[in-house]
Amino acid sequence: MDLKNIQTIRLILIPITLEITKSLMDGSSNEVEKLGIKIDKKWPTDDTKDILPIIYESLENDKVPSGFEVWMIIKKDTMKVIGDIGFHGKPDEKGEVEVGYGLVESERGKGIGFEALKAITNWAISQKNVRIIKAECLIDNKPSARLLEKVGMKEFNRDQNLIYWELIKPVDK
Repeated sequence: MDLKNIQTIRLILIPITLEITKSLMDGSSNEVEKLGIKIDKKWPTDDTKDILPIIYESLENDKVPSGFEVWMIIKKDTMKVIGDIGFHGKPDEKGEVEVGYGLVESERGKGIGFEALKAITNWAISQKNVRIIKAECLIDNKPSARLLEKVGMKEFNRDQNLIYWELIKPVDK
């Protein structure tokens, strides 16, 4: 698959490669800077650092991003990475994928999360092997819950800690 960057009005979503993952795991931003992109001093976040080994393992097998890994969120006006968004792996046999995202704190509440999430869910829905996009958020994370609702996700379950969301691909007529 020839994976292309996703552009929105204010953002560019760029898939994280094996080389970028390795560089970030080593505490370096060299591979990102080679693309002419700067990194916000608060990125990668602790959550992103936690999943870098998982991203690395996935990319080590496939060598090139499929789109179902993680994408960097870059603000066009500053050409700076301010967060990441992506999937917890390729679609399963039912065509389900789970999306997750995070922004540096200084960029939250500006509509950037919505713009990035809308773009990545549109991309996923356009993939023939995706039927359902799922997400979860903490019950007390009201901004994230509003964001998931705003992109068209519906709550389908909750427990003491989490709200579970899904967006079902419309059936072609």
